[in-house]
Amino acid sequence: MPRSAALLALGLTFCPILGLDLFGTPARAEGPFRDPVAQPFASTSIWNTPLGRGATFQPGAGPETALLRNQNAGGPAGAYAWIGGHAFGIYRQGPTDPERSWTYRGRPPTLPWPHGGSPGGGRFTLRTPPGIAFLGGTDRHAVLVDAEGRYAYEIWLGAFDPARNLYSAQYLVRTDLRGSGISATPGAQEGVRAFGGSLIGGLVRRAELERGEIRHAIAMAASTSQASPTRIVWPASSTDGGGHNGHTGVIPMGALFAIPPQVDLGRLGLTTPEGRALARAFQEFGGYITDTAARTLVIAYLEEGCTDRQIDHLQSDKDRILSVLAMVTNNEAAHPGGPGPRVAAPPPPLEGE
Repeated sequence: MPRSAALLALGLTFCPILGLDLFGTPARAEGPFRDPVAQPFASTSIWNTPLGRGATFQPGAGPETALLRNQNAGGPAGAYAWIGGHAFGIYRQGPTDPERSWTYRGRPPTLPWPHGGSPGGGRFTLRTPPGIAFLGGTDRHAVLVDAEGRYAYEIWLGAFDPARNLYSAQYLVRTDLRGSGISATPGAQEGVRAFGGSLIGGLVRRAELERGEIRHAIAMAASTSQASPTRIVWPASSTDGGGHNGHTGVIPMGALFAIPPQVDLGRLGLTTPEGRALARAFQEFGGYITDTAARTLVIAYLEEGCTDRQIDHLQSDKDRILSVLAMVTNNEAAHPGGPGPRVAAPPPPLEGE
């Protein structure tokens, strides 16, 4: 199954009521529907559900929260905070893209698959945009979205053999962009991330940083010195290597971390619009531990195509954001993000919801 191998070299929102947000930024008018390619998954997904006003937060001295904030966990600097810039690219099929052969060595047996072959390996053809790059250090990720914008092929350990004109993946998942973005089967790996869910859930997009609003939860990766070897909590369905790994921490896979509502973001000392947007996302939606990384705490993954300036701005503000993140202790399937009314307006729905 996929295991995280992210490296150091990897690479909020406000209510849409007319007026100003807490930084004095004018609110932006919203369209009636959300594009599932630009921001995937159902409105009921964890990724699009704001925190509840009844969410409870672990104190800063609590074991998981203190360990997340500790950049020297496993020391020295065994959990260096990082922004995962240029994490992977998202490619969309075009009408003139050629049909290409793909092979895979594994896919989820619990998800629909229209191309034949067994879950343990197979070969199929897929219209494939030229020039796909497999990024993310040794993870070699990429995402290919079909022409209809309904399904995304998420790739782990991807490669291209030009001599044979053949693409391959160690693990391949066909993800429904109108689905939940998490595994629906306990113990199953229905996504490329170590937590068992989608690779693209919680990904920060360039357009979001350009407009200064990230209206969804954030995907995070704990350092292997922070993550528990075996402990998982909802919405995770699995962890690295099925628990056979070298993790030495206590943070469970799937843990939700957020900025408590009493934290005044205006007094946090954030210096960039990108940092302020990410902080708002953490205060209104939170971030989920979806993966692990060697000697690195990734507090956000950015799609390939984000500018170096955007990445540098987030790097400059990341420590201030990390210093106030706390684990939400009552995040459950019955009330994602905690119980009670939501702290912010959700993003627009998908058409047909």
